[in-house]
Amino acid sequence: MEKNFKKLKKYWLETFFITLALFFTLTAIFIYIQSSKESNNEEIVYEKQESTNKINQSIFVDLSGEVKKPDVYKIKSGTRLKQVIDLSGGLTGQADKQYFNRNYNLARVLSDQEKVYIPSVSEINNGYFIENSQAFDYLSIKEETQPEISLIDINKASTDELDTLPGIGIVTADKIIVNRPYKTIDELLTKKVLKKNIYEEIKNLVIIN
Repeated sequence: MEKNFKKLKKYWLETFFITLALFFTLTAIFIYIQSSKESNNEEIVYEKQESTNKINQSIFVDLSGEVKKPDVYKIKSGTRLKQVIDLSGGLTGQADKQYFNRNYNLARVLSDQEKVYIPSVSEINNGYFIENSQAFDYLSIKEETQPEISLIDINKASTDELDTLPGIGIVTADKIIVNRPYKTIDELLTKKVLKKNIYEEIKNLVIIN
C-alpha cells in the first residue's frame, strides 16, 4: 500500500498536466462546436433575408401585341407569365391562340426589362414570326427583311383571291363580290357582308382602288 502511494506521489505532476491538457482540449472542442452552430444560424438568417428581399423586389415587363391592355407592368420578382397575361385582361380575339399555346410557357418566371409580344393570326399567316423548334419558351422574330404584303382590292379581286384571306371562304368571297362596289373598307361591316371578328382580321390586308 505504501509502495503504491509512493508511485502515485511520484507521478502526480505528470497526471496533473495530462488532466489539465485534456480539460483544455475538451473546452476548445466545445467552444468550436458552439461557434460553428452560431455561424450556421447567422448564414441561414442571412439567406432567408436575402431570399425575402428578392421576392419583394419589383421588376418591369413590357407586354404588347394581341392582349387587351398592352403596357409596361410593374410586378414582383418571381411573377409568372400567366399572371401578367391575366393582369392585361387576357388575349384579344385576333391573337393566334394555337401559336401562343405552342410557343409560350405560362409557368415561366419573368425577368426584369423583359419584352413579351403576342402575335395576331394575320402576322403568323404572313410569316412575320417563326417558331423556335429548340425551345418553345421564346419567340423568334425574323430579322431579315419582312416580305411585302400583297393587298387585295375588294372591288376587283376574284373569288379565288378573296378566298386566300383569313376567315374568308368561297361563300363569303362571293358575298363580297355581290355587294360591290365599295367606297370604303368599312362598308364590309355596314353592308353586313362580314362579321366584326372576320373584318378585324382582314381590314389591314385589303384595299380599295
